[in-house]
Amino acid sequence: MGAGDALNFWGLVVIVLPGVMTGEWAVRYPEKAVCAMRGSTVVISCEYHYPQSFRVETVMWCHNTCTHYSYICHSNNENITAQYAGRAECLGDKVKNGTLQIKDIKGTDAGEYRFRFTTNETTGKWSGHPGVTLKVNDAAWTIDYPEKSLCAVRGSTVVIQCQYNYPKSYQEDSMMWSHNTEDCAGKSHVYNSNHIHISAQYADRAKILGNKEKNCTLMINNITESDAGVYRFSFTANGCEQCGQPGVALHVFELKVVMTSSRGYGILTEGDSVTLTCGTENCFLNQSEFTWFKDNQSITGTQSTLNFNPVSFNHSGKYSCALKGYRGTESNTILLHIQSKGYPITVMVLLLGILLAVLAIIIFIIRRKRDSLNVAIDRGDETQTKSQRQEVSSQVEDVCYASVQFNTKQPGRQCDVSKLKNRDDEVVYAAVREPANCS
Repeated sequence: MGAGDALNFWGLVVIVLPGVMTGEWAVRYPEKAVCAMRGSTVVISCEYHYPQSFRVETVMWCHNTCTHYSYICHSNNENITAQYAGRAECLGDKVKNGTLQIKDIKGTDAGEYRFRFTTNETTGKWSGHPGVTLKVNDAAWTIDYPEKSLCAVRGSTVVIQCQYNYPKSYQEDSMMWSHNTEDCAGKSHVYNSNHIHISAQYADRAKILGNKEKNCTLMINNITESDAGVYRFSFTANGCEQCGQPGVALHVFELKVVMTSSRGYGILTEGDSVTLTCGTENCFLNQSEFTWFKDNQSITGTQSTLNFNPVSFNHSGKYSCALKGYRGTESNTILLHIQSKGYPITVMVLLLGILLAVLAIIIFIIRRKRDSLNVAIDRGDETQTKSQRQEVSSQVEDVCYASVQFNTKQPGRQCDVSKLKNRDDEVVYAAVREPANCS
């Protein structure tokens, strides 16, 4: 067995086995034939492997045979068959992707297609044998997506409409939905009618709403940011596989509340016109009903806008929105602050309450100070009274003592008692005020 035969042998073995071992020479095609109708576009997936010590220099595709050095596509655009000029394109790269696309399918395009690549070593050339079979049928093999692009809000549910058809002489084997696999040949699926190879990301979230009679509509619940991308439907019938191109692009956004007003960017005042709009950036939402929240409480209104014309102080608060029935899609919160033209009753009552409290405190302080002052005055009067009494008593004692002392020191002098007998008061006063009346 020569080197070339050995390589072909390994190519055959790898195609039959479910996987490809790293470092081996191998080309992997779809396991089943690819079916197409005249005038359609078909994409044939391909994956190739080689030892890491080699570097790929050219890639090409052949139809039925690769021995005549004529190709349907070549990375260097060499020896292109006239039948495929402008219709066939190598979509892959020089690493491991060898995907082929053929437009405007003709009846003569039916047959076997093989992928071939060469490396930087003269012995490092490889052709994937056997190849993949393309069947061309005049009957309708179609997959149609009414909407090529959809928008979804994080946390919501999205429905991707889909219809398909195939010849009546065929019987459907399976139906699948793939995510971000251009040729529908991913190792895991969003949905698989045979319940195999389901991606963990979509387990219990994705299901087919249609049936095996032309309806392939897909529904995905609880949309996340990682769900964004291109979705494609494929099915097999009588061993023939059909992948719907170009697929449906899903864009995932967050809801956002945007405010516009008659005042522009100035301070909002009672009487202005204010509009709150719930939506996403650069994307149209199919859902037409929303739920609005003010201070985390739902309020009346199911449209995408809230209009306040004129706006009042009572409209102040925090606003957010969500798709109706999907609280998990709630948007950001926007603060609406309206400046009142006059003090509202609640503010006036509050200010009045504060004023009364301040007055009460002032009155209390004044009373305490007054009471303290009265006590001090009373104590002072009492002290002063006692002092005056002691002073008067002392003076009386001094006067009496002086009179006695005077009389004692000057016994020769005597007061005219007869003259003072009938004037007791005057004598006493004279004795106090004018002690010199005694002679």
